[in-house]
Amino acid sequence: MIVVKHNYISARDRQSRVGGKPSKGVAVGRALAHLKYIQHRPGEDREKGGREFFGESDDDLSAKRLRKAVREMRDSKVVVHKITLAPEINPGDKKAFTREVMKQLGSEKGLDLQWMAVEHNNTDHHHIHVVILGKDKNGTDVRIDKKDYDKIKDYGDRYLERVHPLELERARTERERREKDRLEARKRERETARQERVRDGLELPWMHKKILREQLEPYSQWKEKQLEKERGKKAKDKEPELEPEKPYFQDTIKAAGKDWSKQNTLGELKELNQYLWDNYDERLPLDEYKKLVAWMKQKERLGEREPEGKDGKEKAQEKDKEKNKEPEKQKDYFEYKGAKYSKESSYEDLAELNKSLREKGADRLPVESYQQLRGWIENADRARWSGVVEKQLEISKTKHWQERAQAGMPDNFRVQNPLQEAVMRNPVVGLFMQGASIANELVRWIPLTDTRDRLKEGRDALEDAKLNKHKESVQPGRTSEQKSKDKETIDKLDDAIDGNKDSREKQIEKKKQKEEDRKKEHDPFRFDPWGQY
Repeated sequence: MIVVKHNYISARDRQSRVGGKPSKGVAVGRALAHLKYIQHRPGEDREKGGREFFGESDDDLSAKRLRKAVREMRDSKVVVHKITLAPEINPGDKKAFTREVMKQLGSEKGLDLQWMAVEHNNTDHHHIHVVILGKDKNGTDVRIDKKDYDKIKDYGDRYLERVHPLELERARTERERREKDRLEARKRERETARQERVRDGLELPWMHKKILREQLEPYSQWKEKQLEKERGKKAKDKEPELEPEKPYFQDTIKAAGKDWSKQNTLGELKELNQYLWDNYDERLPLDEYKKLVAWMKQKERLGEREPEGKDGKEKAQEKDKEKNKEPEKQKDYFEYKGAKYSKESSYEDLAELNKSLREKGADRLPVESYQQLRGWIENADRARWSGVVEKQLEISKTKHWQERAQAGMPDNFRVQNPLQEAVMRNPVVGLFMQGASIANELVRWIPLTDTRDRLKEGRDALEDAKLNKHKESVQPGRTSEQKSKDKETIDKLDDAIDGNKDSREKQIEKKKQKEEDRKKEHDPFRFDPWGQY
């Protein structure tokens, strides 16, 4: 008999969800991580480059090829199936054993399975890890149910009976012997425990029980007759009055030497529940225990709000007043290791503090303080980047007007072309140009689509900022700390430039797609005037 363990990795299972939604990328990553684990799991049997994968016909499959095959299962319902085969005895040739089992399984299901496997000999019981891809060689989805487990066990047993009949029979005999010894040991333990109870007076022998039952039976019959007479007499006199229903705050249970009700707090009821579990002899009847559990669930659902009774109403009003109190104003600063930090602190100090907090073993800030720190860093970073763009715009404007001043041009200077001056002397042309001037003024009031390439403008500004920062960093007299900060700034500018480039490529691709969609919509060959297609 072999042991079969099965699991699968899909984009829809709980471990592969991101933000509550299925993630194909996470599922593929989990499958690749499983391949790496079974290949490189620590153990004496692990070779220098990891264990070798084998398949249907190959004894040494390439790990790169296997990873590629797993990535191709991205759009399948199940990425991979994980199966562990643990035969009762060592089959010797585990590869032949696995191949026959997988062949029989594929034939039974009518599929041409794609699978890979690894031997593990790092434990007392040898086993094989098999990974089956979510689709077979024909593109059909592979599904393995619980009913297939018994089939896999049957295929493995057939192989062992054919190849290792003597070892298998010896193992079965040993297993039956162990099971028999285990049952006999449990029987002896129960008998010993019973004898101890009899010796301690906690239990009577069967003969004593029989004698007591025979002596008490007549009395029990007489008692039952007396009770029937009393019930008949009460029925004749009048109907029994129903006990008035108690208010909910008077509905109590007796436990641990006192009364308990809904008026008790959630913490007190939980302490009572733990006390009852620790003291078996003081357990409540089932109906009263259900009542206790219902009280705790109701209080958890209502957020520990006390019921409105004699005292509960006043308590509830007090809690409402506490909830309606104005929240305390959050401090605009916090202290860490004797230093005070606020939104006025420099970006470098805040970033250094955030970096030190991420180190392993570092002290942690309260949640509110850490959220403040993250907000301050984001605001400071945003201000730095906005300052860079504004600075570059001012530099460009200053450079433009400096060039005009060096050329001796006034601020309102315009260059007049001689040919243009000669043409303007013609009265007809002058009248036409006057009309064109009026038309141009009207057109200026019409809102036009913004055709500026803002991504390119932003990239130019970032590259200018990077060039200026590089020139600043190579100036003599810069300290090592300043050079380190300059390098950090240049790296951030490089990342921003790369992000700008990616955005620009996506924008160009989007425009191309829109143009292709527009051409498809206006395709003249798709027009069907006769309504035949």
